Amino acid sequence: MRRYYRTDRCLPFLFALLCLYPACQEKVEQPALSDDKIARIMADLNLAEAAAIGLNGFLKDSLTNVYYKQVMEIHGITKESYEKDLRILANDVERMEEIENRALRLLEPEEKKEK
Repeated sequence: MRRYYRTDRCLPFLFALLCLYPACQEKVEQPALSDDKIARIMADLNLAEAAAIGLNGFLKDSLTNVYYKQVMEIHGITKESYEKDLRILANDVERMEEIENRALRLLEPEEKKEK
C-alpha cells in the first residue's frame, strides 16, 4: 500500500524554512568609508608621521596627535570611526593590502606615476 503525502501540509513548513534561512547566515559588516577615502586618510597619516620623524619625546607625541586630529577634521570623520573601519578591514587581508598599496601610490611623486 502506497502512502501519499499531502503537499498542502508541507508547503507552509518549507516556505517558513526558506524564509528563515537567510536570517541564519552571518552578516559581514562593511566599513562606513569607501576604500578610496580610507586610502587617502592613510596617505595623509603617513605624511603626518613623516613630519614628526625628526622629533622625539613629548613634542613628537603632541605634534603627532595634533596632526592626526587635523587629518580627521579635514576628512570629516572621527578617529573612532576610522579605527572601526580598520578593524572591519582587518578581516579581509587582500582588500586591506589593496587599500594600503593605493595609499602608497598616492604618496609617489607625480613624475614616477607617469612611467
